[in-house]
Amino acid sequence: MSRFGPKLTVLFIAILIVQSVLPVLAQAAKELDAGKWANALDKKGNAGNEELGKLDSLLCLHRAEAQVSAETSGFPKLDSSEVFKFLDELEKKGASKGHYFRARFNFLKARQIYFRTIYLKNARTFSPETKEAVKKLLSAAIEEAYRSEDNFLVAFVSYFYAGVISQFGELGLAVMYAMNGIDMWEKLAYNIGPGSYQFLAEKLYKVREYKDCIKYGKKAIDAWRNSPNEIKSFTISCINTVALGYHRQHLYDSALIFYNEALQLAEKENIPVWAGIVSGNIGQIYYEQNRYDTAYALLKKDYQLSSKSRFYDNAANSLQWAARANLARGNKTTALTEVREAFRLLKLWPDANYLKNAYYTTTQIFRQMNDYDSAFYYNSLYSTLNDSLERIVNTSSMDISRARLNDEISRYNIQKLNEEKRSELMYRNVIIIGVVLLSVIGLLYLNRSRIQLRYKQQMANAEVLAAKEKLQLFTENIIEKTSLIDKLEKQVSEKVRTDEQQEIVAALSTHTILTEADWEKFKTLYETIYPGFFSKLKTTIPDISIAEQRMAALIRLHLTTRQMASLLGISPNSVNKTRQRLRQRFNLPADLNVEEFVMKL
Repeated sequence: MSRFGPKLTVLFIAILIVQSVLPVLAQAAKELDAGKWANALDKKGNAGNEELGKLDSLLCLHRAEAQVSAETSGFPKLDSSEVFKFLDELEKKGASKGHYFRARFNFLKARQIYFRTIYLKNARTFSPETKEAVKKLLSAAIEEAYRSEDNFLVAFVSYFYAGVISQFGELGLAVMYAMNGIDMWEKLAYNIGPGSYQFLAEKLYKVREYKDCIKYGKKAIDAWRNSPNEIKSFTISCINTVALGYHRQHLYDSALIFYNEALQLAEKENIPVWAGIVSGNIGQIYYEQNRYDTAYALLKKDYQLSSKSRFYDNAANSLQWAARANLARGNKTTALTEVREAFRLLKLWPDANYLKNAYYTTTQIFRQMNDYDSAFYYNSLYSTLNDSLERIVNTSSMDISRARLNDEISRYNIQKLNEEKRSELMYRNVIIIGVVLLSVIGLLYLNRSRIQLRYKQQMANAEVLAAKEKLQLFTENIIEKTSLIDKLEKQVSEKVRTDEQQEIVAALSTHTILTEADWEKFKTLYETIYPGFFSKLKTTIPDISIAEQRMAALIRLHLTTRQMASLLGISPNSVNKTRQRLRQRFNLPADLNVEEFVMKL
């Protein structure tokens, strides 16, 4: 029996899958600001995905007129030209953005193309051009998501890639990407909607991955039961899917546990169509266990309830199974009538898998009726259709493996490229840091050198000041001694001199105040204050005598003749002679005195 439930809910399931992450906004007429949305789509993590959901819903509900069109199944009338004009503007605004924006923009544009094909044009098939455009955009979105290395973005794009690509009949890709997205969401502890689990479980059933179908089907059941907005028919559908997973593995006990649970819930919630579907599935198990009477009753119940609900494809499948049970009970004519009615119902609502089942049942009926020509004819139809459907399933399984391999290769290449970029960036940063460090070290060294130079200058200045003070004290001391001698001589001269006093005066007048040791100390202090003075003297007069050097130094200090005489231990007359000789040695003109010349040295 059909495991998908009412056909009217199929569209709702598709919408629900999208709405589990893309919430519909109430403010459909909100102004579209491309610059604002470009920034919003460039956000990292799930925050950017939520912004994408808002924008996608806004575009899906955006309308040029405030009226609802019946042919769009309840969706507001959309102005596609306005929407795609906005997308062009959005692309321009986001031209300088990174992987986040490009991944979400490509996905958004693919979604809008898909949305307008499905809901606005009410199309059940896609043109090759539409498929190619959507697939190209989705592939670009996946690649950009991988480049971002943001698992929230990768999971988001992967899952909804599956939701769209499944509509193109590419079940292998849909299963692989849906599983990738959900598994990644689980690792991120993301709150996955029940519709997402349900979608994956049903796609896994279609490609006969029954163990994984059961795994995700059970998660869907739990998610629906824990949802504040539980839809009972969807909960029943998930329970039925899990039961089918066990059923197809011939694990009948486990299958019946879940079938009975689904049937009880359907009867409790008064959902006749699901009561019929689950009854029919239980009837198949009884048929396989050769309990034909019980199986027939359950299959007829499904047929009647599905026909009443106008789900003719499911009714047709139930009826052809009932025909098989009748054939096993020996009712060939009734079985043939029932299978012919099944063909009529399938013309109203075609389904390839159910048609295949009807071909097989008809073949068995004609064989038992010994009508081998008819049996051969229907067997040929069955074989052709069965081979075609098997190829689809096998291709899907191969597509899953191929898609996984290609996805791993793509992800590896992107990761390798990102690693190379990071290495280049790290190398560049190391160089930059090295240059900065060298610059800092250089600046610190220059600063330290300046500080040391300033310190040396300060020390030199301090030494000069100290030398000046010492030289001043030294000079003042000499001057003080000279004054003392003058004073003593004056006192003595005012009195009648005895022979002893005359000797004292003579000794004082010839006393050398500045000794050789005093001179060396004086010279050191002098060189500190006037560096290079004595070397300049020797440069000017290479053979200058020590006495002439002393005279030049004392002239530079502006001492009087008497002071110099006392300091040098000679008479004032000798000072004058030495000063005159020094003037001659300097070869000075008449208008330039020796003091002025010495000051310039």
